[in-house]
Amino acid sequence: MKQSIGTTFMLNIIIVFLVVTFALLSATLSYYKAYKINNRIEGSIEKYEGYNNLSKPDIEKILKTLGYDPKTSCPATRNGASNISSSEKYCIYVRNTNGYDYYTVVTYLNMEIPVVGQFLKIPVVSETEKIYVFSEV
Repeated sequence: MKQSIGTTFMLNIIIVFLVVTFALLSATLSYYKAYKINNRIEGSIEKYEGYNNLSKPDIEKILKTLGYDPKTSCPATRNGASNISSSEKYCIYVRNTNGYDYYTVVTYLNMEIPVVGQFLKIPVVSETEKIYVFSEV
């Protein structure tokens, strides 16, 4: 009697362990990819000193290279910063403080699981260093 219950119970524990392990691995890899995209977009904004006509093609090239293509809708404001991006793949917010611009980049975790992926929308947020705004004389 002890042996028959033990085998079924052990098999169930092994299956649950495998499902949980692969779910955590998939979530970790998806978060890493979203963070990597976020970091590269932030680097492009800092390189070209703002979200402008030079950084937009660079950001699009980065997205195509790394294969990031989720569809998202960006709110108009986030923590007092206004949305300046027109993309459906990422959100960029700008906040001006004392002659400096701070850009906040938001990308989302891309889980390609049929049922869970539609409801799981985890933002990955980062902020650039302060970028001096040159005034025209």
